[in-house]
Amino acid sequence: MKRWIYLMITLVLAAALWQCKLDDTVQGNEEQPGQSEIKLVINEFLASNDAANADENGEYDDWLELYNYGDDTVDIAGMYLTDGLDDLTKAQIPETNHTLTKIPPKGFLVLWADGQPEQGVLHLGFKLSSGGEDIAIVEENGRAIIDSYTFGPQTTDVSMGRLPDGSDNWVSFSTPTPGASNGGGSTNVAPKIREVKISPDSLEAGTDAVVSAVVTDENDNLSSVTITYGPEGQITTQKDMTAQDSVYSANLGQFDDGSRIFFFITAQDDEGLVATTDTLSFEVGYVAPVLFINEFLASNDTTNADEHGEYDDWIEIYNPGNEPVDIGGFYISDDKTDITAWQIPTGKSDSTTVPAGGFLLLWADKQPEQGVLHVKIKLSSGGEDIVLTAPNGTTVIDSLSFGAQTTDVSMGRLPDGSDNWVTFDHPTPGASNQ
Repeated sequence: MKRWIYLMITLVLAAALWQCKLDDTVQGNEEQPGQSEIKLVINEFLASNDAANADENGEYDDWLELYNYGDDTVDIAGMYLTDGLDDLTKAQIPETNHTLTKIPPKGFLVLWADGQPEQGVLHLGFKLSSGGEDIAIVEENGRAIIDSYTFGPQTTDVSMGRLPDGSDNWVSFSTPTPGASNGGGSTNVAPKIREVKISPDSLEAGTDAVVSAVVTDENDNLSSVTITYGPEGQITTQKDMTAQDSVYSANLGQFDDGSRIFFFITAQDDEGLVATTDTLSFEVGYVAPVLFINEFLASNDTTNADEHGEYDDWIEIYNPGNEPVDIGGFYISDDKTDITAWQIPTGKSDSTTVPAGGFLLLWADKQPEQGVLHVKIKLSSGGEDIVLTAPNGTTVIDSLSFGAQTTDVSMGRLPDGSDNWVTFDHPTPGASNQ
């Protein structure tokens, strides 16, 4: 009897051991997600292209550059590009023109992130957010990430890239080098001026007006920061701004009630590169209208199309007051440190007025040529900011920061204008949140 028991135990243990070895074999042959042996990197990108370089259609679109650091040609047809690590298969490179999709050894290829894949195999179905997001290239299996990079807020017409090519060292280029080695680009970039503020927030007669801004220089060769100010038509008085760490400020003194003072800030480095803000303003005794960013959709695949049939990101503005508010001249931004990213055109009040108790939809599609309600920002599904600012460029009307979003699911205030934010499986653009 004991021999029989020992025999049974031996057989059970042997079977278990054989199964473990079989599992190890199966797991060892299984392709591991997230790993890739393909020798490609995202080598350079431009997320805010205003006048740097145009595509074959003469359009100044966002772009990213791939670099093949290997010794064999790589064909990217069938691979995926994305601007969100939560959606690795967002844009697949078509397999219809292998002549265009092959990258020779030590070669480069530029892809246009313009949301217009109908323009060719090198045009992707998404745009980059100048406020910062993720970018990645993914193998044909849709799982293995070949390379990825997460970037923060970007400067118009200044690219970011690896120096030297393929390295882990990322720098900014005032002269982008799409399709060529980054060794030829200038790494000295102009200073950055951000977060311009007026103190106190509610400026009244008899109170000193203090203007401040965060000024940084990537190359640490900042030489001067000045503010030029005055009433309309007489913006001639200039002052040096004093620094405390990276915050520069100037006390402009006191002004009469109702006075409107215009100003701009200039920063210059040792090599003569200059950054200048827009001409901004403040008004003594100004009372800002009450408006809310009431709902937004940062990943629109099939929810609702604009008047051109395009499924673009959107932002809804709500006016809880009893009087209509024309937001022509207001600013909309996807970056709290750059609140004047885009100014809504004036002179189109029929289109830009938010009715009393009503709503207005802005399309965040980076296609202002499509109309006054199409703004030159694009929301990141990975999360960023939305800011609505008064025409003076300094008074924030409303703002929010959001995290990663789900495709075709909006976020909004419930009830309208409240501080309670919820998600909506059935978005309500241009209507009350229910």
